This record gives sequence, structure tokens and C-alpha cells, in this order.
Amino acid sequence: MSYLALYRQWRPQRLGDLVGQRHVTETLRNALMAGKVSHAYLFCGPRGTGKTSTAKILSRAVNCLKQQGGEPCNKCRNCREILSGATMDVIEIDAASNRGIDEIRDLKENIKYFPTLGGKKMYIVDEVHMLTNEAFNALLKTLEEPPEHVVFVLATTEPHKVPLTILSRCQRFDFRPLSAEAIAGRLEEVAARSNFKVEKDAVRAITRAAGGSMRDALSVLDQALLLSGENAVTADTVHTILGTVTEDVLFDLATGLAERKPALVLKQVAGIAAEGKDLQQLIRELTAYLRRLLVAFLAPDAAGEAGFDTPPAGLMQLFTRRRLISTIDYLVEAEQAMRRSAHPRVVLELALVRAMDEDDGPPVDELLHRIERLEQALANRGQAGGNALEYVPVAQGTSKQDVDKPAPKSPAAAVKAGLQIDGKRPEMGNTRANHNNDHPPWVAQQVLPQNMAGGEEITGEPETGHAVLPPNAGDTGSAAKENTRSSGLKTGGVEAAPARKNPVNTRGEPRYNIEQLRKWWPEILAVVKKANPIAYSCLCQAWPAEIKEHCLVLGVPRGDVFIKDMAEKPDTKQLLAQTLASFTRLTWQIRCAYYDAPPPGWSRSTVQLDTEEAISLFQGELVPLEKDLNKK
Repeated sequence: MSYLALYRQWRPQRLGDLVGQRHVTETLRNALMAGKVSHAYLFCGPRGTGKTSTAKILSRAVNCLKQQGGEPCNKCRNCREILSGATMDVIEIDAASNRGIDEIRDLKENIKYFPTLGGKKMYIVDEVHMLTNEAFNALLKTLEEPPEHVVFVLATTEPHKVPLTILSRCQRFDFRPLSAEAIAGRLEEVAARSNFKVEKDAVRAITRAAGGSMRDALSVLDQALLLSGENAVTADTVHTILGTVTEDVLFDLATGLAERKPALVLKQVAGIAAEGKDLQQLIRELTAYLRRLLVAFLAPDAAGEAGFDTPPAGLMQLFTRRRLISTIDYLVEAEQAMRRSAHPRVVLELALVRAMDEDDGPPVDELLHRIERLEQALANRGQAGGNALEYVPVAQGTSKQDVDKPAPKSPAAAVKAGLQIDGKRPEMGNTRANHNNDHPPWVAQQVLPQNMAGGEEITGEPETGHAVLPPNAGDTGSAAKENTRSSGLKTGGVEAAPARKNPVNTRGEPRYNIEQLRKWWPEILAVVKKANPIAYSCLCQAWPAEIKEHCLVLGVPRGDVFIKDMAEKPDTKQLLAQTLASFTRLTWQIRCAYYDAPPPGWSRSTVQLDTEEAISLFQGELVPLEKDLNKK
């Protein structure tokens, strides 16, 4: 007799032998015992979960001469003929290769003939979603009103591709992926009854790789048994077949990430790549390992999943929750990028290095303490007279004790207790990486107007060409907003402003001149470019000309009607106003006007900067058009 693979040897022969599909087996068993077998069934679910096996068991059960408790006896004449494939009453159709309308017409021609065994004629259509629309339409009427002696069983892994008209005419059963515990138990049972041994670690590795498919698990076990050459399957044998790594390797990688040892981590990645392992498989395994670590960190009672070891407690102590979540996030993004990259190893190594560079941030207890002190300071000042707040920079070396010192009672007191936001500034659009320490953090400060004692009111309106902006708005707009939100500090009524460097208006806000806005213009355009490249190309030809109240006047070269029309489009003006608002936290209006020439010093425009960047990138040179034409 020829050799049979393990998954064929151990194919379930009774409904009770099916693993992990009790909701299906109980329903079918009750229907068989009550004589209420439907004319059409639809079995849906992932591969290797028992759809075809259940259909074959059902075909024997409805034709069994000695059916007991809804189970086929597998010994009577009908059962033996069906098992041997000698009967014409059970027809299996592979819809992937017999998907046309001609095959369905042949089925309709033969369906009228009665079964030879005297029971039911079974049609098992596997991968039914592969049928063409014409074939589905031809099957529709037959499926709706089939002869009494016919039962259809349709099986598919993609039920969403089956027309609703077919779905509505079938009883649907969804086969679920098997749990790790169910697969592990079945593998151990097969090994014991087949007289060979399998290590616990080998069972765990096979269970993880199977992904809920019993057939896949038995296939890997069969292959590992053949590779070992003995009646024993080891974990090393399974890892060799699957191209996976051991738990010890994952532990070493996770430890290196936690302890910020890039040399050790990159060396391990190099060793794994040298062994020919699939790096995408590695990152999936490492992500799953850190996910189990996170579960153990957050819910220790749920950490002991079947088929998986609980990560060591010592490793959990090396990570903070914030860093662990961030590391998993990096790995998930890297896995997606590796599928599209020509250099997947580089993507993996960069993700690991960035995960090690991630800052833990200040302790939560310290943040809560600072917030509490800030709220207390605000409450005290509100009772004293409700003065305005503004932000002032604090030196990088300022300690917690210095920040928490109570301010003097003098009106000249400057820095009050508050929440210091991390001075590391992420680039716009990325709040986790690319830190920059060029800008100091900010601390809430209580500012007392110098003329409060005399009761004199501060007056004055902003002059033309001036408006209100916080310092470094283009640098810290998104980062400060994100940090303030994450720390729980309410920003309502608190404006970021310079340390009384410029005169203030009636609201205590600083003024600035048009030169400051021109300085920030490239960063503003960078944000516009990400949202609307067409608006960006138009605004590159314009410049901030002047400011009137909160209205920015854009300068356009005289006679350039196209640029002016493009800049005055509602979408362009709205996008620019929103971008300015994100930088300045003020409401802006946009106008355009013709000017003879840009202001002095406006020669290095954004377009020229982009040109220089392109020349540097491609090692080229800029050739004037007139010169090129003259050569020709």
C-alpha cells in the first residue's frame, strides 16, 4: 500500500472526531437524528479547518444503513462504498477547474437521476467562489428547488465572493480557526497513537506556524518526522523546516532592544540572515513575542496562552509600557514596508535602531505632580486677580526642584510652577522620531502687568505689518500641541508667547514684524506641500508682503494673473489660513496683491532651495535655457 500523509491518515471519519467545530457538529448531528437535512449547505472558513471532511462525513451519514446518534457507522455497504469512492451517488466537483457554465449544465442534466444506494445524492462543490457569474446563474434555479433526492454542500474559503442569491438559499456554517490548545492536543494524540515522540517545544513551534489550520500542522509534523529520520521530532528540526527562530533568540533580541544595545541586536540580525532565515518571518515572530510581553504586562492572568510560553518576568521589568507599545508599533510599520522594499534587511535594522532610540519620557508620577502644582498655582492666581498666562523658555538644565519653587510675591515674579514639556522636538508629521534640541522647553509663567497697581489700562492696537505669534511657531507648532495634549495640560486660554521680548497688546500677546513670518515661510510651505502640492507650487511664486491686523497679504509678481488666480482660490486660501493657524493659534484671512518685485533679501526662495537640493542629490548642474538654445 502506498504511503499516506499524516493529514490523510488522520482525517476525521465521524462528526465527533472533528476538532474545534462543536457548533457545526452538534447542529448537523441533531438535524440527522431529526431527519431534517437541508437541501443545501454552505461551509465557510479558513483552509484546514474541516470543511471538506465534514461534507464527506455528512454524505455517509445521510446514506448510512445503521446510523446511530447522527453518526455514520462506516461499516455498512453504503458507508464502505462511499469511503472507497466506488459509488456514483457522491460527486465531488472542484470549482477552481470546473468553473464554467458547461459544467453546471452537465450537472443539471445528471441531477434528475435517482441515487443507486437508495439514500441521497450528494454534490460537494469545493471552492465554489471560483465559479463564473454565468455558472452561478445557471446553478441558481436548481439550488433553489432541487429534487428531493439531492443535497448540495458548497465549500469556500472566501464567502464574500459568493453571490447573495446563492447565500440566501443555503444553510451557512462558519468553520473557525482552531485554537492553539486544540491543535497541540491533536498533535500529541497523533504522535502517541503513531508510536513516535515529539518535544513540547516542537509542538509549540508547529502550533504557532499552523495559524489555526489542523491540516497545516499535521503536514509540518509529517515533514519534521521524515527529516529527523528517527521516531522523534525535536524543536530544532521544526525550526529548520519552518525557517523560524527559537524562543531564546527572541528573548535575546527583546533584551537587546530593552537595554538599548544596537551592536548586539544588529549582530543577532546579521547571524539570522546568514543562516538563510526569512527576515519578514523574523519580524512577525518578534512582534508576536513582544505582543505576548505586553499582554503579560497589562493582564498577567491572560498571558498564559496555550502553545505559548509566558515571557520571563525579568524581561518585563526592562521595558516601560510606553516603550513596549512604541517598539511594537515600529515593528508593525516595518513589516508592511518590508513587503514593498528592495532592501528588507535595511528596513528591519532601521526599525530596530529607532525603537532603541525612543525616549521613555518623564515618569508618570512626576508629570502628575507637575500638573497638580500647575493647577494649584492657577487656582491661587485666579483668586488673587485672574491674570493672564504666557509661556517663557526654561534652560535645559533646569531641575524639577527649580521648577517647583514658589514664585516671589513681587509683581516682577516670572516663572511659576508648571509642566515642562520635553525639549526634544519631533519633525512635523512625525511625533516619535528625529528629535532636535535647538529649541528650549516651555513652562507656564504668571505675568503681572506692571501698571496693575495704578489701575491703568493697557491700550493700543497692532500696527500695520505686525501680528501676534508665539516664538518658533513653525518649529514647535505640532510637537508642542501633541506634548501638551498627552500630558493632560489644558491649553484653553493659554497662549505660547515670547518672554516679554516684544511689546504686548491689550491681551498680553507679543507682536512681531513681517520679517519673522518670512523667516518661517519655508516651513509653512512644507506643511502646505504635504496637503496640496498644486497649492504649494503656486505659493512658491508668492511671498508674504505685509500683515494688516490678522490678514496676510501675499505678494504676486505684477502681471502674473495665473499665480494670483490660483492663490485666491478658496481651497488654497483656506489651506494656507489653516496652516498659519496651526503655527500661530490665531485666525487668519488671506489676500493677494500685485507687487513690482519681491522684498529685498527674498532671492533664496523655496523654489531655489528645492533646485539646489535636486542638484546636490543628482550631482548635476543648472544649465540656463538661453545658453542651451544658443548652442543649438
